[in-house]
Amino acid sequence: MRRKGLLRLRLREILQARGITGYAFSKYSGLSMNTIYRLTRPNGRFELIQADTVERICGALRITPAELFYYKNPPPALTT
Repeated sequence: MRRKGLLRLRLREILQARGITGYAFSKYSGLSMNTIYRLTRPNGRFELIQADTVERICGALRITPAELFYYKNPPPALTT
């Protein structure tokens, strides 16, 4: 069985911690507001992110991909 959505983004919390608005980050990184909005959902979930977008985010914030992402452990499997 394929598990979905275990990889999460920390972008929202990083921007909040640094006092950067989505609009300001959009202007600085060159990413669209739509992209920023999509990647700063409260739960950190995302459907798809391109490597170029990861590079732009990391370059703009001067962080590594390891700092941008985290892995959420899956819930234990149900046994019947």
